Amino acid sequence: MRVHTYKDDQSEAETREVEPQTRLSDVVSVEAGEKAYRVGDEAELDVELTVAELFGEQPGHVVVHKCHRIEVTVAYAGAEKVVRAHPATRVRQVRKEAIEAFEIPSADAADLVLRLPETTTDLRLADPIGAIVPASSCTVALDLVHAGRSQG
Repeated sequence: MRVHTYKDDQSEAETREVEPQTRLSDVVSVEAGEKAYRVGDEAELDVELTVAELFGEQPGHVVVHKCHRIEVTVAYAGAEKVVRAHPATRVRQVRKEAIEAFEIPSADAADLVLRLPETTTDLRLADPIGAIVPASSCTVALDLVHAGRSQG
């Protein structure tokens, strides 16, 4: 069974193949003050349960983070809005909430993507927002940009 683990400031998941009876604590390292969450779900995971108990037959997607809320400052067209999200919230949901905060019509929002400032790489929509937050922080700044248009 596969378990994908994300930690703060780690854009790529660490993937491990484990037996279903393996305890999650043997797969993920949870330091003092951190909690483990299923990606896309705000409920804390009991790391003493087995991966089969937690995820059934599906691959597990876990984010380990010290923050309970992430403050995401999103910049778009010279303005900024703050979106608050749980570390396990997928980037897809943060994007949706940012579009709503800026009141961008859906026709204009179709090609909008989130990026870290001064980068050209789109954030992956399925990843948890907690994975891109700098270590020892509960805030992150992102740009909401049109993927198919020049950003000059």
